[in-house]
Amino acid sequence: MKNLKLIAGIVGVVLGALVAFVVPVPHGLTHAGMIVLGSIIMANIFWIFSVIPSFITGILMLASWVIFGAVDFQTSFAIFSSTTMWIIIGGLALGAAASKTGLINRIALMVMKKLPANFKGQSLAIMLAGTIISPMIPSAHPKAAMSTPIAKGISDALGYKPKSKPSSGLFMAAIWGFIVMEASFLSATAQNYAFKGLIPGKYQSVLSWGNWFVMMLPWTIVALVGGYFLIKLLFQPKEDKAVSHDFVEKQLQELGPMSRDEKITATVIAVAIIFWILGSALKLEAAIVALVGLSVLVMLKVFTADDFKNRISWSSVIFIGTVMALGNIMKTVGLTTWLYKILAPVISPILGNIWITVIVLPIIIYLLKFVVVSLISTGTLVTLCLLPFFNSMTYNPALLILIITASVNIWMLSYMDAPVITGQAAVDSSMVSRSGLAKSSLGYMIINIIGLLLCVPVWMMLGLV
Repeated sequence: MKNLKLIAGIVGVVLGALVAFVVPVPHGLTHAGMIVLGSIIMANIFWIFSVIPSFITGILMLASWVIFGAVDFQTSFAIFSSTTMWIIIGGLALGAAASKTGLINRIALMVMKKLPANFKGQSLAIMLAGTIISPMIPSAHPKAAMSTPIAKGISDALGYKPKSKPSSGLFMAAIWGFIVMEASFLSATAQNYAFKGLIPGKYQSVLSWGNWFVMMLPWTIVALVGGYFLIKLLFQPKEDKAVSHDFVEKQLQELGPMSRDEKITATVIAVAIIFWILGSALKLEAAIVALVGLSVLVMLKVFTADDFKNRISWSSVIFIGTVMALGNIMKTVGLTTWLYKILAPVISPILGNIWITVIVLPIIIYLLKFVVVSLISTGTLVTLCLLPFFNSMTYNPALLILIITASVNIWMLSYMDAPVITGQAAVDSSMVSRSGLAKSSLGYMIINIIGLLLCVPVWMMLGLV
């Protein structure tokens, strides 16, 4: 593995340098554009093979633009003063507070208590709990690490053997509810903000919290209902008798009564979501809502200065910021215009009709995921390739972000989805079989396209097509 990383690093540096300084500048592009193109090629190789930490690769990419004179410092690092970065920070902090106080566990367990203690009831409960919790925590890995042990506890309580069909099914119910359903809500994962931040500002305004939810509502219903029946079809045991809720009851007893900090956190998050929904009408920036919510939690000593330092993944924040910088820089140095001329014969037919787009673009992303493992890298690559076509599209380009964010999250092979790997690690790889992963991923890939197709009439009614 170390040798592979070393080889990939050398290849990345050599290819990047060749493109930036050796390859003749093609017609329609400048030397600055070649420097940025070379750095993007190097960075993606580094990201794909995890040569060095992703956020360091991103920092070096932005620094290289300044060092070699492609753009100045203010232009290169401008994204870090944007509202998108601050809502990511505020959102991560709110999610960290919800996890710290135990609010997330309590919501999940209360939902599970309401449904029968058998495979059908508890798989549905886990999926519903994940869907409810998703918009509160904008980070997939903590949700995967938290939800799969709960699923394992239920699996053990129901007497399922490791990696059996029903054990695999409960694991996939956790992944489906807590990770797959992230595409339903803007605030459910930081990568949604990252993809949104890649596109021009005039299109970003369409992707407010409330608009995102409404535009993805048909997909949400299809993904939730279709996912439940898929898991039931693939994994339900022949005998599905209900047992007692002892496991859930025991966990709730250990949590005790709802604490002051939980109540405060729940109130702050609920108010924040309401303001995010009404943000466009109130002309209130989502970042301000998140930061005021964070400030309230700190003033009431629910979230401390140490929590702010230790419970937020600052490396992820920096990585996402460096990725988001690409969209503006590519336009600044003329890369988008040049790419448009190169890719137009292939891309234009796909983007010429929204119905074709929601079928073909996800398939392209599925295929790309076999090579580009990182969810955010895949989405970034696709978005950057499509940026040059925004001005010539017959529908609002913001819709592409919805399609991309719903399509990057597949797990046909375990290495293709990092949150799934986190979930497996949290239960010592004792729950889901390889065939269970592959079958459920294939089912999702089909359900995703169906859900997106049913979103198109809603997009038309909103005047976006």
